[in-house]
Amino acid sequence: MDEFILSLFIADNKLKKTTLYQLLVGKHTTSVLCYAYFHDLLPFFSVFPSLKEEEFYQILAKINKQGYIKEEKQQISLVKKLYSSNLLQTPAFQPLNFFKFGRKEEVCWRSVRFLLQAVSFLGKETNYVPLENAPIYTQRVRTVIHQYNGNLADTLYQETAEILEVLSEEHADLLAQTLSGYQQEGAAFFQLVADKYTQYPWLDLYKSAAIHHFLAQMIKHPEYLLYKFLRPFLLQNYNQSMLKTRKLIQQGWSLDKAMQQRKLKKGTIQDHLIEWALADSAFPFSNFFSQKTQKELEKLPINSFAYPFKELKGDFNASFLEIRLYQIWRKKESLC
Repeated sequence: MDEFILSLFIADNKLKKTTLYQLLVGKHTTSVLCYAYFHDLLPFFSVFPSLKEEEFYQILAKINKQGYIKEEKQQISLVKKLYSSNLLQTPAFQPLNFFKFGRKEEVCWRSVRFLLQAVSFLGKETNYVPLENAPIYTQRVRTVIHQYNGNLADTLYQETAEILEVLSEEHADLLAQTLSGYQQEGAAFFQLVADKYTQYPWLDLYKSAAIHHFLAQMIKHPEYLLYKFLRPFLLQNYNQSMLKTRKLIQQGWSLDKAMQQRKLKKGTIQDHLIEWALADSAFPFSNFFSQKTQKELEKLPINSFAYPFKELKGDFNASFLEIRLYQIWRKKESLC
């Protein structure tokens, strides 16, 4: 865990101690989400939901005492690296995205494995040990098999092969070797991972990186049967209340009308819009401020996200929502 914490510090990045803990355990507030995004840590939002605060502070105290970090006014910065290379920055871990996939990654991959196993036995012997027996898996797989006739096995094989083909070789090999089917028994992740990744938490992170890589490629193909099969689970990764607000806005509702319809406070609706903006690469930023306001916000300092809002409000004639959305928009464009 020490190495992971140290890996979160990039260059001269200073991180607020309390907020770092909150994003690692997944405290779902707009301030924590935005902090994670602007400090390039959003992929690690809720990476360790069970991490105890006392344990986290003990880790910080330990690596502080060892001279790896220093703390000033609740701000932590890196003094020296634990190793010459940062595992989180290697290709094996780059696909990690707990904000987008973490909550349902396990259910998604187990569903894929079970669906492929069940379909591989269609028209063959039926006496086999299923990978899953819980209704959350069996009912959905049964529904797909009954709903789609014809060459279901061929369709799923082709879709899976196409996704694996665009993954890195090590991720594709890892996931493929966990698959079970007719005359094939998959291995467990821990049996397949290289020794350098077996220490906690790297084994779990490596497994998650491979699954996130698979899911990230799959969602690029909404026409895939696999996508349609997993979509309900993928949507559960997001704040469900935010999705309801998003639906109203996409249907043309104004913010005030959506607020009245949903009986929510203005701040809650704004939080939903900010979370939507963080999650969606196609978020319609320009719909939420006039050209005049956009022109004004173009004068914001590059690191304006680090400024107190009261200070920005005094210099710019724009609302909190407009300023925050513009900051997110600017960062997204810089990453393209």
